[in-house]
Amino acid sequence: MRAFAPKLALLLPLLALVACDKPDVGQRCVFSWNSAGPVDPPTPLTVAADYFETGNVACENLVCIVSKTPATSKYASCPNDACGYCSKPCVSDDDCYKSSTGLVCRQIILDPVFIASLTEEAKKYLPATDSSWYCVVPNDSRP
Repeated sequence: MRAFAPKLALLLPLLALVACDKPDVGQRCVFSWNSAGPVDPPTPLTVAADYFETGNVACENLVCIVSKTPATSKYASCPNDACGYCSKPCVSDDDCYKSSTGLVCRQIILDPVFIASLTEEAKKYLPATDSSWYCVVPNDSRP
């Protein structure tokens, strides 16, 4: 039993760190709109579809999304121009921490023009670029 105690003492702080590691899924991020004029970028209340941005360093998984959002959602407002939220690829709602974030795992379709513009190097980082499942705001058409 004595040999087990030092190992347990080393393991407990590690477990505490893992338990405290909060994912950034659902945290706000600033979406980089490529606006070529005086037009204001869309907001979560005015966008017509999901907007997907990769390489956003504010997000652990480098994915920032802006979705059409109901006015009652916590993602409807844009505090400090942060109209997006951090996301990641998922398989189920559990991957999205649904109970704390309100996000669900659903399929988003990436724009064919965007896919065609990707270099082969970029496609390595987005292997399922024609359709993917990400943590996003639920939409009305979801069963």
